[in-house]
Amino acid sequence: MKKHISLIVFSIFLHLFGYYVLLNRIEPFQYFFYLTSWWSYIIFLDALLTFKKKTFLIVNRRLPSLILISCGFWCIFEIINLRIQNWFYINLPVEVYKRYAGYLLSYGTVIPAIYITKELIFTLFGEIKAKPFHIKNYPLYSISLGILTILLTCLFPAYFFPLTWIFFALIFDGYNYVRGYASFMKDFERGSMGNFIAAMISGLICGLLWEIWNYWSISKWIYSVPLFEDSKIFEMPIPGYIGFLVFGLETLTLINFLNGRAVHKKSLYPITLIATAISILSFPMIDRYTVFSYATKIDKLSFIEQEKLSLFIAKGVKTSFGIDVNQLNEEEKELVALLHLKGLGYKNFSNLRKQGVKNIQELSKYDKETLSRIVEEKNIRRVRVYIKAARRYNRQ
Repeated sequence: MKKHISLIVFSIFLHLFGYYVLLNRIEPFQYFFYLTSWWSYIIFLDALLTFKKKTFLIVNRRLPSLILISCGFWCIFEIINLRIQNWFYINLPVEVYKRYAGYLLSYGTVIPAIYITKELIFTLFGEIKAKPFHIKNYPLYSISLGILTILLTCLFPAYFFPLTWIFFALIFDGYNYVRGYASFMKDFERGSMGNFIAAMISGLICGLLWEIWNYWSISKWIYSVPLFEDSKIFEMPIPGYIGFLVFGLETLTLINFLNGRAVHKKSLYPITLIATAISILSFPMIDRYTVFSYATKIDKLSFIEQEKLSLFIAKGVKTSFGIDVNQLNEEEKELVALLHLKGLGYKNFSNLRKQGVKNIQELSKYDKETLSRIVEEKNIRRVRVYIKAARRYNRQ
């Protein structure tokens, strides 16, 4: 009982600490707001559920392995994103060790977050009964359809990118069914819908929290989804929230697989090793193809008067996000606003300055082809993000 209470208190402190360092721009902690938000949430729910389950589901000896598996699991989608290019990252730390630690611990929250949320929902609302049904040769159809969906996604990404969020569920639920592990189809055959519904709701809840905490973060992702570039809640296009429902199912099929191996006394070591290898392969590719900008070191801000820069440095400011803009003149403020516009970044900012662009208003006048050439970005959807952001900024 004492450990439960201690973890609840710690999680609350960690959550509040995340907001404190973000609002006060305390470096380098301000870049890890997303991490403090999610891990405090996971620890809090896990500690809370121990009052009912009498054991920790996440904070136990399997946690390191679970983080590595979760990271590898999400990196599969990062690899797919190299093809579909539906999201990209901005304002990431320049230091590789900080960035890779951020990848590991951020992606490592995916499985724990959905799993603990699903368990809470199922604990609160219990089983939901329905009329049993069975699909003959289900594993064959499910696995085959899953393979087909990922092939269509990779071959025709502009049309089939939504299938990214269903292929894994189809393949693994079919496999779990064959192996005798927990599966949604086995639940349906028993007339049980509780796990299925709880999984979808957990995906939606976590999806909303992902978008809320990402929206407030400095280091974050931005979407450039075909056909849905305008209607957004936070950074996510509105239809994308449907995908969170399915992603909850997708994640639970992997959890069922992992739990099934544990029940059958099979080691998670090979799965952990494979997941680690996927992560190691993915991180450099994410850096090269998915990261759009890094946080700008303060010593690069030559447009700020040297006396002010020296004062900021003396106060421990290391990047442009630690600057008190109230101490800048109007021209400096406009340049910092341009640098920070949707995480434009120093490289793209410098390229624009070479073209004579001094503020966001001037950027808003560019067409997408010209801006694409200046910032050397071939993905026109990404370029449109900045043009639209500049035009919205000018309307404020």
